[in-house]
Amino acid sequence: MGIGTDIVQISRVSLKDSFIRGVLSPNELALLDREVDKASFVAGRFAAKEAFLKALGTGLSGAKMNEIDVAYEEGGRPVLLFQGKRYAVSIAHDGGYAIAVALVE
Repeated sequence: MGIGTDIVQISRVSLKDSFIRGVLSPNELALLDREVDKASFVAGRFAAKEAFLKALGTGLSGAKMNEIDVAYEEGGRPVLLFQGKRYAVSIAHDGGYAIAVALVE
């Protein structure tokens, strides 16, 4: 079992297309169009994926970020989807930061 956490300063997130496509999955790219605060959305996903890769124990070499999908379960709880499996994740935003915690059992 592994637990990972990550924090991202939202103002440091790039909204350049190449960065966004490297971080977001195809499903997340579709959601991004509907987001008012795109930087917060991307920062939350970046933090979630970084936390997940830390929980796996692989760091960034474990997978490309855009291969990991942050989706929502019924009721709005986020869940990480990777290689056909679901993983627990929590994402929060406050005071210019996004933070995430991921659990791999």
